[in-house]
Amino acid sequence: MSPDQSHRCTVQVKADGRPYLAFEPSTGDASSYSNSLFTLDLMPQVSVASAQRLCRTINAQLLGVSATVF
Repeated sequence: MSPDQSHRCTVQVKADGRPYLAFEPSTGDASSYSNSLFTLDLMPQVSVASAQRLCRTINAQLLGVSATVF
């Protein structure tokens, strides 16, 4: 990700109802990193409410999102 583009963590829900976390540009624009969306899959037992709490915690401490390509 570009260090010049601010990102935030959001909670998304799969078709089966399981939540996951996504890191999206704060502005709603496409990501400056090849229009990619970075996600974190959560354990099957994680509820949407738990995912939202985790998301708030991450956003309160998140400085940025980066990717390393080898």
